Amino acid sequence: MQLDPIVYMEWAKTRSRARINLSRSGLADCSLSDLDLDRKDLEINGENSYGFPPLIEAIASRYGVDEKNVVTVNGASQAIFFTCAALLEPGDEVLIEKPAYEPLLAVPRFFKAEIKRVERRFEDGYAVDPDQFQSVLSPRTKLVILTNLHNPSGALISEEAMTNLASAAGEEGAMVLVDEIYLEFLASKKEATGFHLADNIIVASSLTKVYGLGGLRCGWVLAPSFLIEKMKRLTDYVQVEGVFIGEQISAKVFALLDSHRAKNRPAIEKNLALVRDFIAGEKKLRWVEPAHGIVCFPRIEARLDGNQLARLLREKYETSVVPGHFFEEPRHFRLGFGVPTSLLEKGLENIRKVLEDY
Repeated sequence: MQLDPIVYMEWAKTRSRARINLSRSGLADCSLSDLDLDRKDLEINGENSYGFPPLIEAIASRYGVDEKNVVTVNGASQAIFFTCAALLEPGDEVLIEKPAYEPLLAVPRFFKAEIKRVERRFEDGYAVDPDQFQSVLSPRTKLVILTNLHNPSGALISEEAMTNLASAAGEEGAMVLVDEIYLEFLASKKEATGFHLADNIIVASSLTKVYGLGGLRCGWVLAPSFLIEKMKRLTDYVQVEGVFIGEQISAKVFALLDSHRAKNRPAIEKNLALVRDFIAGEKKLRWVEPAHGIVCFPRIEARLDGNQLARLLREKYETSVVPGHFFEEPRHFRLGFGVPTSLLEKGLENIRKVLEDY
C-alpha cells in the first residue's frame, strides 16, 4: 500500500523548531505539576476497554451529549482518521475546505476518496460561501470536512451558518465532520460545540491546542451512535486500548478546564492586541483577524512569498513561522502567538526586518 507523506507533519516535527517559535498552533505545554492533581489513586492498569468510563462521562457531561455519542481517541488526528474509516468507501466524494490543514486532505485520499473543494476566500473573511457550497454538493457526496475555528485563519463559522451548511449537506445524504480543536478558545459555553446543531454533524476535538495538554493525547469524537460503534471496532484494529494512566489524568483534568482557560485568556488577549497593532502598522501585510485563538494567516504584499519569509526568518533571526504553501496559499504564512509576550515582540520585529528589504 502506498503511503504518501503528510509533508506538513514531517516539517512540523523535524524542522519547525527555533529559538523564537511562532509556528506552534497551541498554547505552551503544561507539566504535570501545573495541573495540581491528586495523584494518589493513579494507576498504570485498569478498565478502559473502549475508553475509561469516567473520561467518557466527563466528555459527555461537558458537551451535553449521551455517553453513547462519545468515543475517545488518540488526539484529533485519530478522530479524523476514525471518521473517514467509518464512513468512506473508495470513490466516495468528500468536500473539504480550502485553504485546509493538510491531514484533512491526506486522510480521505488514503481511503481513495474523490476530493472536491469548498472555497474559504481571504476576500470573504474565510467565510464559507453558501452558494458555492451548494454548487459543489452532489448526491455522491458522503462527507464534508470543515474546521471551526478555521485552521489556519482563526475565522469562526457561526451557529446559524453551520446549521445551514449541515442542512444542505443532509439533503444530499452527507455527514459533516467539524474539527473543533480551536473552538474552546471562545468563552461562551453554548459555542463550545456545534454537535447539537444538526443530526448529521460529527465533531472532532482534543485537549491539545487550547489547554497545552498534547502529551495526554486525549481526543474524542462526538457522533451518532451507529458511527460510534463502528469507531469502537476500529480501536481493536489500531490500538486495542488507550493508555490507562493518561485517560485517568485526562478525566481528572476536565474539572479544571474552565479555570485553566480563564487563567490563560488575559495573556492571549494581550498578544492578539499586539499582533493586531503590528499588522495595522505593516503596509506589506494584510489579514483576516481571527475570531479568537492564537493563530492568524497574514497575506504578504511584497516581493517574497511565505516560504521565502520563513526561510529568511530562520536563517537570519532564528525565528519560525509556517509557510503558507502548507495550507495551499503560498503568499501567506501562519503565525502562532501563544508564546510569552517578550518572545512575540521579538518575533514580530524580526518579521518587520525581513519585510523591509522587499
